[in-house]
Amino acid sequence: MSSGSSTTSAITAVILAAGLGSRLRGFYDKPKGLLRLGGVPLVQRALDALRHAGITDTVLVTGFGAEAYREFLATAASPVRQRHNPDFARTGSMHSLWLARDAVPGDLLLLESDLLFEPRALTALLAAPRGDHVLVSGPTGQGDEVLAYGANGRLRELSKPRLAGEAPAGEFTGISRLTREFFTALCRHYETRAAVPSNYHYDDGLTALAADHPIRLLAVPDLLWAEIDDVAQHDRAVRVVLPALNQSLHAGAA
Repeated sequence: MSSGSSTTSAITAVILAAGLGSRLRGFYDKPKGLLRLGGVPLVQRALDALRHAGITDTVLVTGFGAEAYREFLATAASPVRQRHNPDFARTGSMHSLWLARDAVPGDLLLLESDLLFEPRALTALLAAPRGDHVLVSGPTGQGDEVLAYGANGRLRELSKPRLAGEAPAGEFTGISRLTREFFTALCRHYETRAAVPSNYHYDDGLTALAADHPIRLLAVPDLLWAEIDDVAQHDRAVRVVLPALNQSLHAGAA
């Protein structure tokens, strides 16, 4: 691990899993994090990756389908602390993250629950010097991408619309590493921006604070990963990402 980086024992993982998953409704009616790929729920894959990376403290923020998560976690191999967002139907991801503020004593590794990713996503962030980092990849073509813009390795803006006349630095993966100091500032920004709770997303908060708080763009251009918000993204994850991920893992174990 690079000099100046935090030890994994001092880092809390926060998995945001409160969303409605409305674009998958009819195809899959439970929380997206419980969607099975290769027979394994997405959130279980995330928990396994965190454990292998040395992260022992994890907080799962639930909302829609919270009972299904409680049943799942009752049989989980390692304990996971839970926070619940009762306003999940009318709030954004920042409110879910804000609800975890008292459960994070130090720095945090932030993940969304609907991701399929290879272990390098975590090891790259954990090897970086202590600071605030968002993980970006090269183009995936999966649709509905959040693009990261900035210069000299520093984030300026996260945006779904492509900015005219400017090339993005990469695609935001939905995985970040934040210091406790920045997390506190992000929560204060949310509290002062609008009445709490509100429909505000944490990536908008990252953009709002980026001018005054240096957030580094950590690029892994060939990272294997997928977000699963709709059926087309699910199909891509099953056809393209999961086979490539399995092949990569088998090659690494050989």
